[in-house]
Amino acid sequence: MVNIKDKLNQTENKFPNEFITYFENKFHFQNIELSELLKENERIAYWEEFYAQSIESNAISFLKKCFPQLRFPIAYEIEKSQIYKNAVLKGQFEILNLENELQLINAEQIKISIYDSFAGKIPVILIPNEFDFIKIVQCLLYKNNPTPVPLSMGALMINGINNWDRLNKLKKSWTPSNLKDQDSLLQTIQSYPHLYKDRLIICSTKPYSNVAASKLKMGNEEWLNASYIIRLEHECTHLYTLKNYASASNNLHDELIADYIGITKALGKFKKEWMLEFLGLEDFPKYRKGARLENYLESINLDSESFGYFSHIIYSAIENISIFDDSLGEIQSNEDRCIRINCLCETGLLNMASENGGNILVENYKKLKLSNQT
Repeated sequence: MVNIKDKLNQTENKFPNEFITYFENKFHFQNIELSELLKENERIAYWEEFYAQSIESNAISFLKKCFPQLRFPIAYEIEKSQIYKNAVLKGQFEILNLENELQLINAEQIKISIYDSFAGKIPVILIPNEFDFIKIVQCLLYKNNPTPVPLSMGALMINGINNWDRLNKLKKSWTPSNLKDQDSLLQTIQSYPHLYKDRLIICSTKPYSNVAASKLKMGNEEWLNASYIIRLEHECTHLYTLKNYASASNNLHDELIADYIGITKALGKFKKEWMLEFLGLEDFPKYRKGARLENYLESINLDSESFGYFSHIIYSAIENISIFDDSLGEIQSNEDRCIRINCLCETGLLNMASENGGNILVENYKKLKLSNQT
């Protein structure tokens, strides 16, 4: 196996600066303060109250009260209209009268649940219809613009979205005597974003990474069940790194870690063939166009030679993650899971992909485990 880090240092003048920057490790561990844990409790309490009281109610109607984006149709640059700004940025949508509202195919099938993961609890919006999933992603992620959503995308975590139902309840209940008008009230509330900004997972029920069950030699129902587990654990890994490293980015370092946790949760152990299939590298050095790998390269412009080298790095990293997992065996506990995530975060992607990457990961794991015990 080529020592990728050394080779990159020797040939880095051939690649654009964005290529070099892409591989810089952005994970820096931070201790979670008690105040942050209390804020998490505030965030989830609102959703638990809904879940307890309205489990059989129309989820989409409730979500429209929270996120007025779900009232608006998908249209190019609709976010620039005054009516959209008033609704989404100012919460002025109680008497919203739209000529065309968002049309969904199976709105009644949309469900809300609370997922209790190793990274903490998080609300999940489950959208069975694939076209409804695309529209809701466009609403909440792309400001109702018709931005294409890759077929290989089946879930995402949204962080920091305004929940106007929470905000409106807060405004009604929080009226200190020194706040004489709505503007000063809003300015004060903005100092406490955990009281109105949400983290949530938008999740589909389709095959993970748009990979057919037959490719993995599985039955359709078995694969859909596994896909759902992988998807939730994948997104909760992003939640974990966001909490512990203040980072959850559209980068393949993040994605390899999240896929690793998803696969091991679904199977009980890692299977490199699955991760290679998910990213389109199952026939490496050939790449399957349209696979997930290209979803994470929007920030850099690669020619065919650079893309081939990039693919080599990711393939080598996956091989070494497999060596790492084989050495450690099955994940034994949530503590073990978290130490493995920390190890994968704190080992840069180029080190992970290097000739000795598997051993580097194992040694880093041992150090972190020892540190965790002292």
